[in-house]
Amino acid sequence: MFSKKHAALLVLSLGMQTAHASSSIDQYASSVLDFSSQWSPNGWAATQVLGEPDTATYGDIGTSWAPGPKNGSLEFITVGFDTAVYASGATIRETYGNGFVYQIDALDTLNNLITVWTGTDSSQPGSPVDFLATWAETAFAVKGLKIYTNTDHDPNAWEEIDSIQLHGTPAAVPLPAAFYMMGAGLLGLVKASGRKRV
Repeated sequence: MFSKKHAALLVLSLGMQTAHASSSIDQYASSVLDFSSQWSPNGWAATQVLGEPDTATYGDIGTSWAPGPKNGSLEFITVGFDTAVYASGATIRETYGNGFVYQIDALDTLNNLITVWTGTDSSQPGSPVDFLATWAETAFAVKGLKIYTNTDHDPNAWEEIDSIQLHGTPAAVPLPAAFYMMGAGLLGLVKASGRKRV
């Protein structure tokens, strides 16, 4: 027999508003949300940072993003990711003028930017470098990153990024409203079946 206790347990289970997966995921940027400048709409465009790395060698190569100015400016690029996560780090593949990242902001699901990393980028020139920046896992879901770069880091090179990868734990996923309605309905049925005739 389906008892009130069984119904309560089912409703409690269905009433969990979020499901939090424990395994971490790594994902490359899937969209460009904003940028300060780009060398051109094609080669060295902001969209060149999307997806997996495709610049195998160091140098001024059009398959990486380069800002318009070679020197004298602070630049940024903001990218989005397919899955919102509780973020704990990012890998930025630098392919020219390495060592230029000075700040990273996380973009939450309400479109707020929160600084999660500032510091010294120790990447050295001469070959592509996967610069890993880490921070304490965020308590909020992150759907994007804003990367800040300094074009004066290397006066003899453009500062170029090939890809941006986000690291984190999948964020809570709301359960469909239908489950709540079903649970409430089941509890109501049980209550109704327990009433006595008078």
